[in-house]
Amino acid sequence: MGKVAFDFSGTTTIVTGGASGIGLAIAETLVRNGGDVVISSSRNPGKTAAALERLRAAGARARVLALGCEMGSEESVARFFAEAAAAANIRYVVHSAAISPNTEFFEQTQAEWDAVQNTNLTGSFLALKYAGLMMRDNPVIDEWRGRIVLVTSSNGVNAYDPVSAHYDASKAGANLLMRNAAEKLASMRICVNALAPGWIETALNDTLPPHVREAESAKIWMGRWGTPHEMGQCVAHLLTLPYLVGQVLMPDGGYR
Repeated sequence: MGKVAFDFSGTTTIVTGGASGIGLAIAETLVRNGGDVVISSSRNPGKTAAALERLRAAGARARVLALGCEMGSEESVARFFAEAAAAANIRYVVHSAAISPNTEFFEQTQAEWDAVQNTNLTGSFLALKYAGLMMRDNPVIDEWRGRIVLVTSSNGVNAYDPVSAHYDASKAGANLLMRNAAEKLASMRICVNALAPGWIETALNDTLPPHVREAESAKIWMGRWGTPHEMGQCVAHLLTLPYLVGQVLMPDGGYR
């Protein structure tokens, strides 16, 4: 079997949502392959500390930093990117922070709907905006001043179940937002793509009702859910693939 090697040495990547789940696995993949990372910290200090310990164990020589960020707040996002840029020259940004309450359709309140859209969709816009502003003065290397990967979801392509109506809507919006941003930022020599994972074994899906999980699992051609580590590998590819701009890569194990 052929193997692909990555080398992120000499680079620093921002990973929002990097304290847990897919974001943490992405950050771990990068430090294992020589990169430094800046993650957004969790609201749970213990979770952030555990993530930093795991990342430092994965890359003994890696520089690992956690900074606070509320993704739905422009002031907070602007401050986060400014602090990250002051600490290191940022070459890559992976925006992975999101929430998914999984609530029965008629029990979803406007407050919950607004919270999901604010974190997932508005947060994606703010991350793209401030990542682009941060990278615009970077030197051009291999045609680009920087690369951004927006972690969306296959929920934004194939709506799965009404329990995630708010989440699905936010991710559909994020997939189209990525296309808008990719066109604008390409003119600035900044590359934007999206990763839209299918069903992945993370705590984000722990609130999924058992009958929904069973029904959705039966639709996966590979017969299993994906792992966060596999998504880390996919992001490493997206950060290094040539001549790929404004595309949604959807690793879902095959699904119907």
